[in-house]
This record gives sequence, C-alpha cells and structure tokens, in this order.
Amino acid sequence: MPRIPFPDPEALSTDTQRALAALPDLGIFRLLSLADDAFPKFIALTGGLWTDAELSPRRRELVILLVARLLDCEYEWFQHVEVARICEISDDEIAAIDALDLANFNEDEQAILELAKVTLERSRPSDPQLAAARAALSDREVIELQLVVAIYSGLAAVMAGLDLELDERSGAHDLTRDERGPRLGE
Repeated sequence: MPRIPFPDPEALSTDTQRALAALPDLGIFRLLSLADDAFPKFIALTGGLWTDAELSPRRRELVILLVARLLDCEYEWFQHVEVARICEISDDEIAAIDALDLANFNEDEQAILELAKVTLERSRPSDPQLAAARAALSDREVIELQLVVAIYSGLAAVMAGLDLELDERSGAHDLTRDERGPRLGE
C-alpha cells in the first residue's frame, strides 16, 4: 500500500474516471488520479509523447528504461520492459541498459541515450553531445526526448517517495496499439 491511499474512483470527477478507464489498471495511474482534474491533462501530455511525437516509440522506450535504471526505479523498469519489447527492443538491448552498457547501441542511439543521461542529471550537454544528438534527431525530437526524461524522472520520484509497490503484472499488453505502437490513454 502506498503512503497515500488510492482514491475511491467514485469520488473522482467524470473526466478523471474516463481517463482512468482508458488506461491499464495500474497502481501508478490510480495514485496519480488523486490529482483529479489535473490527471486527464497529465495523461494527455504523457500520451501525446507516445502517440503524437516524432520521437519513435523505440527511442522513447530506450530513454524511459535508461531513466528507470539510472534512478533505480523498479516499478518503472518493470512496467516498461514489456513495452520496450513491443517497440522492438531486444532482450540483449534491455540487458545492456540494465547494465548501463551503452556501447552496444549504434552511434545515433548512444548520442540519444547520452543526451537523456545529461538531461536527467540536470546538466548542460556539451556542444559535441548536443550536436551528436541533433545529428540523430530533429530539434522537435530533442525537446520530446527531454520531456520524456522530465516526466518519467518525475514519476520515478512519486513512486519512490510514496512507496508504490509493483503491480502483479505489467500493463503493457492492456495498451491499445496503432501503426506506431502502443498508445497511452484514449
């Protein structure tokens, strides 16, 4: 049980109930729904980075796994390993991120993961680091990557600070999918 109990779904606004119904039944969503009126907007922003972003689902999930590993967030790691597999990330690549061994990724993905790491550290990327990332990504994708880092590091802080326990199963297979891959929210 987290340090703050999950809300009674019936006590939440209709918009929040609708947003929750469109998501896998996971502890993180139930906990975040306590923000009630802000919750659907948060899910829209986060979901937009899944469905409306130029940043590919593969690259997004590589970044999320790196954030989860660097912050030692087992909940985030557990949930996103299955999503990563859906996004065509191999078990060897997942193991490499788990070991923080980024040398096995291609040059573009190494640059992307390095930018994610620097962003997570709240540091200024060096000119060569930013140039390498910009060679691999559009400027829009650079910003989307940084938003993914910000959101998922924030979620990791919520999970750790409120003692969110692992769910019994990953919600990855409950996600709807389109041509880009898994979708979050409606």
